[in-house]
Amino acid sequence: MSREPAALIVLAGGDGKRMGFPKHRLAVDGERILHRLCRRLGLLFTETIVVGRGIQDLPSGARLVEDLYDIRAALVGIHAGLSASTKDLTFVAACDMPYVEPALVEYLLVQAEGADVVVPVVRGYYEPLCAVYRKTCLESIERLIEEGSLKVSNLFELIRLGEVSEEQILQHDPELQSFVNVNAPTEIGTATRPDRVGPL
Repeated sequence: MSREPAALIVLAGGDGKRMGFPKHRLAVDGERILHRLCRRLGLLFTETIVVGRGIQDLPSGARLVEDLYDIRAALVGIHAGLSASTKDLTFVAACDMPYVEPALVEYLLVQAEGADVVVPVVRGYYEPLCAVYRKTCLESIERLIEEGSLKVSNLFELIRLGEVSEEQILQHDPELQSFVNVNAPTEIGTATRPDRVGPL
């Protein structure tokens, strides 16, 4: 099924306190995690936007943008990416999720017709940092930020939400690898099999 052109937004604004260094510098399988995500997913999109500060050595073709609010929160990063995107349709990924499956991303994008957000539901929980967002969310996001309501799922009550069930997800990502994330060095061995662990 055909779908409209879309942009990739990678959130790379975390300072990696538990990791000991910014997450976007993590090497997974010998490749910087940010570069890995953009390489594996970038061909699905007409533009790639990285949201963060002071990131050197961006992936080829990616554009760096900064938060428009001086608040550290994923919702603020989503807002910055959507504001910068030239496309109405976007896919948002966190940079600490090294195995997001392109086939699943494509499936989520195709489900976006008639929805402002398309979010996977895994083990009964939303996965808002591996989800599709439209620019139509911007007004609601700004209202939430200004109210100090920074939980991403709070947005879902205000917009047209499309949910993708775990059963549907398993057809495109049988091992649910897309939702593996790395928050601390002790998690790296179980979440991934890198040949180098640490900043790159």
